[in-house]
Amino acid sequence: MKYKNALHVVIASGGTGGHFYPSLAIADTIQQAGDRVTMLLAGKHISDQLRVAAEHGIRSMAVPACNLPGTPFSAPGFLWHFGTALLRSRDWAKREKPDVFLGMGCFAAAATCLGGVAAGIPLVLHEGNAWMGKANRWLSRFARAAATSLPLVADCPCRCPQMQTGMPLRQALLEGAARQEPPPEYWAENGLDPDLKTILIFGGSQGAEAINAMLPQCVACLGEDVKRLQLIHLTGSLYNGMISDAYERAGIRALVKRHDPHIENAYLAADLVVCRAGASSICELAVFGKPAILIPFPAAAEEHQSANARSLAENGAAWLLPQDDARPELLADLFGDFLRNPATWQGIGDAIREFARPDAAERVVGLLHKHARTRRK
Repeated sequence: MKYKNALHVVIASGGTGGHFYPSLAIADTIQQAGDRVTMLLAGKHISDQLRVAAEHGIRSMAVPACNLPGTPFSAPGFLWHFGTALLRSRDWAKREKPDVFLGMGCFAAAATCLGGVAAGIPLVLHEGNAWMGKANRWLSRFARAAATSLPLVADCPCRCPQMQTGMPLRQALLEGAARQEPPPEYWAENGLDPDLKTILIFGGSQGAEAINAMLPQCVACLGEDVKRLQLIHLTGSLYNGMISDAYERAGIRALVKRHDPHIENAYLAADLVVCRAGASSICELAVFGKPAILIPFPAAAEEHQSANARSLAENGAAWLLPQDDARPELLADLFGDFLRNPATWQGIGDAIREFARPDAAERVVGLLHKHARTRRK
């Protein structure tokens, strides 16, 4: 979509890939709309993120990271670094005169967002989770609006208007979701049978260990159902020999690998997904319309993954399985129910599609245009 008046949008992001890659999708869409964009990036992955942004032809710069102090003794140093980053951002914004700032919820870049506000630039936020993170909750008092990926839970403190835009996803995922099936050669190339029910399993960058340990025990409990299933298990690990051996002993066909750069094909092949409940994973499940068993990562900040999973489960759009309850025998029972009651699980997949926003990036850009017009003189 082309807008009549071009803007200069600043995206303050960094941190984990869960913040950066949606930022990148928005930045690509901003440029396609004929606007200018600058990414101000903070955090420990800064060198890789600057490189990726450059590969996309996006102007980007490193800014000082300001992480919350771990102890009272480190608070003075935090305040000094935060104030310095805020003043640098304010002075930069006064020189560059952008039209709007977009904060992506990375606390490392919170001072950058506040510096833009101090320079009189409107601030819009993007929140991926159903429970708004600390940075966005704090910044919401200064923001004109928050774009949310999922509906916020009822008691979530947000001090600005909200609009559910969805989570901006990579173009390859969106193009994959528009297809009905993986490429015909996908099955043979990966040693899979297109006539078997396929379960995709992954745990993300932080939460894979417990899932990797449980699944081999689960398949040992499947009994005769093992002949009707096959697995695509993305472990996040290079050390997969024990997992592969366990699957072979159980007699189940399985593709075991660290990750899949073309995960859109794995989604298309899958009839059921077992995964954590990070915002990006949930929004990917939604665009592919896949029924899922969500096992929230219990160590996620402020239990935001549990909030994400509850928001879906309460709408019949996922099966919530807390990690404390996630015994191999129970998971095997759920796999059996999936085989014997396909209509029920297809209904879960249909329900999660209601959360899909394949045009999320365009919705965010539209919100930025709306609030850029309210800039203070």
